[in-house]
Amino acid sequence: MRLVKLLTACLGLFLTTQSQNLKAQTNDQWLAKTALFPAKPLDYREAQFSGSLYVLHTPEGWPNRMFANYSAGITRSIYRWETTSEKPRELGVEIATFTQFIFEDPLNWFQVNHFNTEYKVGIHYNWNPSDSWVFRIRLYHISAHLGDDFIYRFFINSYLPNPRIYEVIDISAAYIKSHFTFYGTLGVIPHSAYERKRVLGDAGFKWNKPIASSDWLRWMGALHIQFEQETDFYPGTRIAAGIEIGKEGSAPFTIMLDAFHGYIPFSLFDKARITWIGGSMSFQPFN
Repeated sequence: MRLVKLLTACLGLFLTTQSQNLKAQTNDQWLAKTALFPAKPLDYREAQFSGSLYVLHTPEGWPNRMFANYSAGITRSIYRWETTSEKPRELGVEIATFTQFIFEDPLNWFQVNHFNTEYKVGIHYNWNPSDSWVFRIRLYHISAHLGDDFIYRFFINSYLPNPRIYEVIDISAAYIKSHFTFYGTLGVIPHSAYERKRVLGDAGFKWNKPIASSDWLRWMGALHIQFEQETDFYPGTRIAAGIEIGKEGSAPFTIMLDAFHGYIPFSLFDKARITWIGGSMSFQPFN
């Protein structure tokens, strides 16, 4: 209910601002095919379609297993406008689910746990003050829920504290230059279902370069670092290299080898420190 009130207030502010600027407006678009803010393919919380299969190592606590992530989500511009005196701005939405599976015995495909599913919904406001800089203000809700398979297999018969139900307000900046995109985000959790420290954020970069003279096939490399006050700002670091398939600016299909080390980015057990090594893919078919 609190999130609905915040979303309603933001929408009301947006409509009020737009009514005052209609005369100065020279160009507007509904459901633009691309987003102003660049995608972050290594961000596990990014609203996109992606899949990963990892060999999992935990220094302590859990035995080694295989781990699979799958996400289905969209980041979509709803309304974009531009005036004679200002660069493009837009209001958009993001909706996503993030699901994880644990392979208890990698050689027996029937021994699979549905470990966890998270849901994310939010709105964002992007603006593009120059050819190189893009900024974003975002409000979103995220919640984690253990999978039935996991609950049954480990005989969980009572509700567990769930610190992964909260809302976030954050601001992001991205700098785009030649083949590089650099970005950073700083956010705060104004409300959570259980007590949780408030500050979180991320930073990283992405590089791509055409293979030979192709305009639809590129090498790519990326680094993403996420941090939360809840885990004393210990960096969750993901690094990847691979190829992008698709024309620049059209949300390409990305295939990559990647590795992650840090606190697990999903589930109620987000204070478990893990290392993942494996392969991933990501794309945004609606952009």
